[in-house]
Amino acid sequence: MTALSALATSISRALAFVGAAAVVVMMLHICADVVVRNLFNVSMNVTVDLVSRYYMTAIAFLPLGYLELRDEMVSVELLDAAFPRPLMRVSDTLVALIVSGLYVVLAWSTWPTAFSNLRSGTFVELVNIQLPVWHSYFIPPVGFTLAALATLIKAADLVLPGKRRA
Repeated sequence: MTALSALATSISRALAFVGAAAVVVMMLHICADVVVRNLFNVSMNVTVDLVSRYYMTAIAFLPLGYLELRDEMVSVELLDAAFPRPLMRVSDTLVALIVSGLYVVLAWSTWPTAFSNLRSGTFVELVNIQLPVWHSYFIPPVGFTLAALATLIKAADLVLPGKRRA
């Protein structure tokens, strides 16, 4: 389990870094678009499509596994303070398994769409260019798959003795 946990942690860190890099690249791209538009009265037509199809999807979906492994996802702990430690462990395990199941359903439903767009070569028609966007359809299923793996590892770490590293 330790090797699988270490692999998932490494992959999730790398994808979180890609998501963080997407924030910086998006910021630079939007700033360049604003500067070029205001100084030279020229618009970069691809900005909106790149931001919405690539940058934002990378920011939203790639860090999911990293956040799950570090227990940094948003959670509502209404009754948790009243639970004794053993019941809290059971609750955390059940939540991890339920969330993992949800991630599996989301991954399962988004992989076929990604492959369908790959086969058709989906693109967006801009003024005089065709911007391929089929790549961006793989970002959500990759994020969901890694998040499902992360939550399964988290559930296993709660059930099995040993210490998880994230």
